[in-house]
Amino acid sequence: MHERRPAVLLGLTGLRIDGGIASVSRCIARALDEEVDAGVLSRVDRVVLLDDPSRAASPPRRGVQWLSRGSQPRFVWQLWRAFARDRQAHVLFDLVGLARAVFLPLPGFPPRDFAVFVHGIELTTAAHGVRARALRGARVLLANSPFTAASLKQMFPEAADRVRVVPLCIEPEKLACWEASSLPAPRRENAALIVGRMWSEERGKGHDELLSAWPSVRSRIPGAELWVVGGGDDRSRLEAKARVLSLTSSVRFLGRVSDGELGELYRRASLLAMPSRQEGFGLAYAEAMWHGLPCIGSTADAAGTVIAHGETGLLVRYGDVDAVGEAIVALLGNPERAAKMGEEGRRRALARFSYDRFRRDLLAALEFDRSKPAARERPP
Repeated sequence: MHERRPAVLLGLTGLRIDGGIASVSRCIARALDEEVDAGVLSRVDRVVLLDDPSRAASPPRRGVQWLSRGSQPRFVWQLWRAFARDRQAHVLFDLVGLARAVFLPLPGFPPRDFAVFVHGIELTTAAHGVRARALRGARVLLANSPFTAASLKQMFPEAADRVRVVPLCIEPEKLACWEASSLPAPRRENAALIVGRMWSEERGKGHDELLSAWPSVRSRIPGAELWVVGGGDDRSRLEAKARVLSLTSSVRFLGRVSDGELGELYRRASLLAMPSRQEGFGLAYAEAMWHGLPCIGSTADAAGTVIAHGETGLLVRYGDVDAVGEAIVALLGNPERAAKMGEEGRRRALARFSYDRFRRDLLAALEFDRSKPAARERPP
């Protein structure tokens, strides 16, 4: 008599949208599809909130994919219909906001076994209400870094023994794109790079601090440029600020770029500067380090779990414009030091931020095979 293999239902924000959450979700979907191929899981079904049907991700290898087309009511309905039909043994959400659906008064909800991947920034709105209820009710809380795990445990001490750390990884698809480049490595330019969205509701990535520091950087490193990658509704305000500070010749707003274009920018810049206060992990740091770039982050968030201060980059106090400027000058003004940090950063990225490591940590944390002990918290 064969033991029935469990099925999984994924509630996802989006697989073909921009942003770090979608990157994590693609890696989760890939890992679980591989478990289907290995015969551990019977099927993986997905309900996806935001994907555009014209460019949606391919369906799971064995299972069904529903697209909610941006409609939260449709997402809830599809999620409930999928669960009511197949009663998947495990339900996993990539964002706590989506997990609220399981507490609606629908037959069969909430599932006995559901997990939530926690990214950090959403915890600012999760202290109370149904989001808090979702976090308290989950069998497993997957934290993207020790920093996020510590925040979870502080907010919900009663759930501390259910928190598992699954540090993020660089997407295999991005690495394949970057590794496919046959062009020789370009010469590093006298430029700092920031990669991150510009949203008026989240002005914590460090864009303002970089712009405020840039006149001082330019006075000490003539010809230095700041390359700004990303989009969002706050871009026009930041461009106006650059004009007011007379920085239009040295600050380049490049908008959203393809993976290939991003790889080229990582290869040409001399450092990544993202002195943020809102990173639960900071995938841009890991990607930059893989390309041999030293990184500048802040001490206010999870940057310190990715960047080794003084070894692979520098950490500064969030909001300290003078410190941001000093850190940039210290690296742009000393290419040998920057190169040494970049080499150490690449070694760290290769050792700690691989997809294979992420997959192992994810599956151990989810405990699909209950005969094996769950992975406990450990730094990346």
